[in-house]
Amino acid sequence: MIVSIHQSQYLPWPAFFRKIAQSDIFVVMDDVQYQKNGVQNRNKVRNKSGDFWLTIPVSGNVDDMIKDKKIADKKWKKKHFQSLSQAYAKAPYWSDYSDFFQELYQSDIFLLHEVNNAFMTYILEQLDIKTKMVLMSDLKFQGEKSALVMDICSTLGTTTYLSGNGSKAYLNEDEFLASGIKIEYMESINPVYTQIHGEFIPNLSILDMLFNVDKKTIKDYLNKS
Repeated sequence: MIVSIHQSQYLPWPAFFRKIAQSDIFVVMDDVQYQKNGVQNRNKVRNKSGDFWLTIPVSGNVDDMIKDKKIADKKWKKKHFQSLSQAYAKAPYWSDYSDFFQELYQSDIFLLHEVNNAFMTYILEQLDIKTKMVLMSDLKFQGEKSALVMDICSTLGTTTYLSGNGSKAYLNEDEFLASGIKIEYMESINPVYTQIHGEFIPNLSILDMLFNVDKKTIKDYLNKS
């Protein structure tokens, strides 16, 4: 049983979905503290002028959990859809997905994690990723850092924990080994592909790849070991 874990994000980059695709279970960390100026409420796309942030305005306190983080106003939805339309209307695969994005950006959603989950679920469906999704808040895991990851893995019957390289700094590898859980580190390498606006810009939201690249090519990247 391969398990991976990551905080809820808005329109994550391709490497985020690659880790999900190569797992049996993916745990969405919605029950952890919101990180200001991170990518939980923003990500980058591009137009002919270069890359730029799409940011969801949020309200509340600095110690809010992600699952409780409220969206500050409704104006962002119109702005985000207009920005995507202007940037990608001429992209080869924009029309394959535009109806969904238009509908979602017109819906009444008030919590950040609901937006993130809606986008993530849709992209997983479009790319035929069958990985089981688990919300951390549903299972009431305990602990911090390595202890939290261990609790998640033990509860889910994990044999292999698929982790990003950033976790090397805090994971207690000996403890995992003693529990019979293998740790595999996956480097977050995003793909290089053709973009309609010219010279390649790396590390954008997967939306940029989705609108520019055929599904088979994306799936080949996601499933490459």
